[in-house]
Amino acid sequence: MRRPADPRRFVALVGDPVAHSVSPAMQQVAFDELGLDLSYEAVRVAPAALPRMFQELRGRCIGLNVTAPLKEAVIPFLDDVDPLAATVQSVNTVRFENGAAYGTSTDGAGFLAALAAAGLQRVAAAVILGAGGAARAVAAALAESGAEVAIAARSPERGRVAAAMVRMVADGVARQPDVAAVTWDEAALGKALAVSDLLVNATPVGAEADARSPVPDGVVLHRGLAVFDLVYRPRTTPLLASAVQSGCRAVEGVEMLVHQGAASFRIWTGLDAPIDVMRRAAIGALDGPFAATRAV
Repeated sequence: MRRPADPRRFVALVGDPVAHSVSPAMQQVAFDELGLDLSYEAVRVAPAALPRMFQELRGRCIGLNVTAPLKEAVIPFLDDVDPLAATVQSVNTVRFENGAAYGTSTDGAGFLAALAAAGLQRVAAAVILGAGGAARAVAAALAESGAEVAIAARSPERGRVAAAMVRMVADGVARQPDVAAVTWDEAALGKALAVSDLLVNATPVGAEADARSPVPDGVVLHRGLAVFDLVYRPRTTPLLASAVQSGCRAVEGVEMLVHQGAASFRIWTGLDAPIDVMRRAAIGALDGPFAATRAV
């Protein structure tokens, strides 16, 4: 594992697991491209170890990326949290400065940037599968842009809680979009998708360890639908394969990874990220072996 000479000159990705992440390769090449004396490390942190590790990392690095299952758990350790991230209870980026820890989420902004790069400038109505931190951040970004949002979660209660959080964001929009929780079944999803122009999978279903589509077999993916799968390993998930077969526009999860990573890069460094360089590195890493990580 690469070690920086100055222990204050690195950024850590924390979560569990992190071995699958291509963020180390993507961020390191961005630091190197701009000649920054920074290193990026993936550090596996179990939830029980977070209190101890957060204090250690606060004193040793300039910032963090935070991934599942720590996006909500990290919030009590922060000195200041961006209002939107606080509302949806999801932080994926931390900056340490003058002894204080500042948290925000770049997931929503990264998602919208990836949509725009794919040619989807405006979404009227969307269905989000999942109710975790990334799902809530994405749903909030869509609602803030004026889109109607339906959130489907395996746990109806989690879906209702997520919808309530996102509804608080939507309340600040001039034309308040509808934000609702729907059940995860063929009838409810089919009805919601029929009037939507975007489907987002924000669950792990479809990853290499769980090679299924999260959409029930009887649900129709109509041709006017864009399908964005936040799973990026494999690049072509079962859901994206079905979307292409149905004539839908398909957007790979690596695109959100790159754009949210670029936004995090800007928070840590104050510089615009070399997005094309990051994308090439991320795609290259997806075709290579998992990065070595340190478990704590």
